[in-house]
Amino acid sequence: MELRSLHYFSTVAELGSISRAAVALHLTQPSLSRQLAALERELGHELFTRTSRGAQLTPAGRGLHGHLRVVFAEVDRIPEVLRTASESKELVRVGLPPGVPHGWLSAVVRRAQEAIPQADISLHEASSDEQRLMLKDGRLEVGLLHLAPPEYPAERVLTQRIGVALPPDSPLASRRSVRFADLAGLRVMAHANGEVAGEETRLRAASKAAGVTTDWIFRRFSQHSELIAMSSRADAALMTEASATHNMPSWRWVEVKEVDAEGHPLTVETWAATSSGGHPYVQRFIELLRAEGLGTRG
Repeated sequence: MELRSLHYFSTVAELGSISRAAVALHLTQPSLSRQLAALERELGHELFTRTSRGAQLTPAGRGLHGHLRVVFAEVDRIPEVLRTASESKELVRVGLPPGVPHGWLSAVVRRAQEAIPQADISLHEASSDEQRLMLKDGRLEVGLLHLAPPEYPAERVLTQRIGVALPPDSPLASRRSVRFADLAGLRVMAHANGEVAGEETRLRAASKAAGVTTDWIFRRFSQHSELIAMSSRADAALMTEASATHNMPSWRWVEVKEVDAEGHPLTVETWAATSSGGHPYVQRFIELLRAEGLGTRG
């Protein structure tokens, strides 16, 4: 079995069409069809159901397609694995979610380089949901998640306050802090589900408990957050100071002095999860994360 054949299969699966995949792969359609037929014979399973609308994955095909995510990720790791091994080091892959402070994690990585020189820390940016899959597939040794996953042991390593990013011309931008009552009637953007566990539910409940009607917009935050907020005519964006600094640099971050429906301060927590058990380098790295993250940050 050749990786090339698996790549051909994956391209057809993603495009849902042999003809479109042939164009993308710079192959003729008959040639690609022969490659797929040979792969099916070698595996002993039919991978596609050919229809007039394209190529649909069979149950076996769906299983293979999901597994190839792991296979291709491991192939991509080969240069990094070889470099690390040639330096007599061990690779520790760490997930990096949106919204963690750059200074916090860079300080941890610097300390890790000194405290565990046998480990090579490799950072991979991904959402909390994506990291749970990567941990399951063995593509991460440590996941930094904005939730405590029930399927893995995890430790809380960082707590950040939630504040609000405001455009420079906002009448609230000069304030040192705000409450939900100050956001009454405004259009407010916040993290969508999957980025920060339960944030949408918590914010709606806290706003309701404060007796405030808010026009919520839930989005995935990224480098385009400021543009998304502007195009959505958002008056404010609820996020951590680290997210505001990175994603909305021209807006001003102000702390929100509020509690949720259970009386807890509005914060975003980061948990370090691992599927590597008691691996000494992994555990030492998590200890460094916890030590650097003690306390609540803006």
